[in-house]
Amino acid sequence: MRPYLKGLFYTVIMKRIVFCVFCLAIIGLSQNLMAQAGMTVSPGKLYYKLAVGGTATQKIVVSNPNSRDLEIGLSLNDWDYDSLGNNQTFDAGTLKTSAADWVRVMPGSYFTLRPGEKRELDVVFTVPANANTEIPVHTAMLFLTQLNPGDGRAADGTSIKVSVRMGIKIYHSFAQADERDIEVINFTDVLPLKDDKTTGGYLELKLSNTGKQWLEGKIKWEILNTQTGEKKKLEDQEIFSLPGDQRLVRQNLPPNMSKGKYTATAVINYGDKDQLKLVELEFQR
Repeated sequence: MRPYLKGLFYTVIMKRIVFCVFCLAIIGLSQNLMAQAGMTVSPGKLYYKLAVGGTATQKIVVSNPNSRDLEIGLSLNDWDYDSLGNNQTFDAGTLKTSAADWVRVMPGSYFTLRPGEKRELDVVFTVPANANTEIPVHTAMLFLTQLNPGDGRAADGTSIKVSVRMGIKIYHSFAQADERDIEVINFTDVLPLKDDKTTGGYLELKLSNTGKQWLEGKIKWEILNTQTGEKKKLEDQEIFSLPGDQRLVRQNLPPNMSKGKYTATAVINYGDKDQLKLVELEFQR
């Protein structure tokens, strides 16, 4: 049973009826860390909403915080998420959602930054006239790679050469309006290994992105001991997915949980404040 209350999705799944040599940096790291790595790039994601035949340009800024010249090469790849939400990259043109051939970077694919210098690059996105509109979202990854490795030291003091590679995610959607939706496929708990005292096992949500947009959401977790009334909030988790993705989200449970009956609650925020889904699971320890 899945009644809707004021736009809030609510369902309870009972336990007894569970459904039978270089440094790679993806943008999103702290600015300090990126500076130490060799370059800074902003923003880390570009979003384009364009119809067939449309063109738009956005800018990125690349900075050299070092005391030496930085030689940078640009390249494009395909990318998507695996089932756990980790980034996967592929050769350009490999995926059916590839937009790598729709991207041009001006003024070119190679440049040098002097110490302390910043440079703006134009990222031009053009949707072909014959683009497949049945695929709602297309993506690409723009990589900026340091071509002249710098000197560094490993933890043991060994001298090494360090090269930096940073990725900017590019998203394209045909839809002008946000058509977001997410479906809860399953919610279950997994017991810890027999001799593992460091964890109480984990909760696992299986989600499906059934909308026509990329999702960048958050899950808030809470467990309730229904016998003692004790509540405990667990760490929030961010979720990322593309249309058609199925995602496994795992939340570790505290070690040495008291034996008893519990209710786990997950509140999934996948858009604005009205786009929430709440799901509960009853389980035992």
